[in-house]
Amino acid sequence: MKKLTFTLGILSSLLIGSASASDADIMATLQKLGYPKDTIQINTTPMSSMKRATTPDGVFYITNDGKFLTQGPIYNMTGEAPENIANSENLKLINSIAKDAIVYQAKNQKYVISVFTDYTCGYCKKLHEEINSYLDLGISVHYFAFPRQGLDTQVAKDMQSIWSSKDRKAAFDNAYKGGKISPATSMVPYVQMQFDAGRKIGLSGTPGIVLPNGQLLAGYVPASELIKILDKTAK
Repeated sequence: MKKLTFTLGILSSLLIGSASASDADIMATLQKLGYPKDTIQINTTPMSSMKRATTPDGVFYITNDGKFLTQGPIYNMTGEAPENIANSENLKLINSIAKDAIVYQAKNQKYVISVFTDYTCGYCKKLHEEINSYLDLGISVHYFAFPRQGLDTQVAKDMQSIWSSKDRKAAFDNAYKGGKISPATSMVPYVQMQFDAGRKIGLSGTPGIVLPNGQLLAGYVPASELIKILDKTAK
């Protein structure tokens, strides 16, 4: 609650007196942060005084005059409960890469979660070792690649090989068991697309869990706790 109050306090200070201006002011501010113009996408938000700027390092919320910006949750307080307006954008990003997921389907599916993973991450390994616990509770897991150290690494190349394999799931399981990863003979840009989506969602580490409503959970969450969170958000 302290974090929510702090975030809302920041928003209040940003929105007071913020004048409408062209997107050029927003572009100029983001270019000061080192983002080339062609890497920035600007969209409207439910807030008349702020816009959403999508960059290679995630989403920023910025006043129309370009003078103030923030990053992180932005809560809509008009409903019965606070709603993070970034959630809908997270879902759009997930949908853009959904067809490339490595899917572990629950027999009696109640929920689908999207997990950004790196097979060298200890907590990612722990989550995958417990995959049956999630499936048994009706939680299907859709995996996406997110090499933590970036695309210019051996891990990224290995994950590219996994996603390029004829049997992705077998190659994926093998990697988590410490098996040798065979270089793919045909490479496709799945990992870069997934990595870019993860960065735009705001990931800085793994695992990153995106719930069906678009909410991002950073880090490992055991199945017994996750099902409680999912049941609560479903209500």
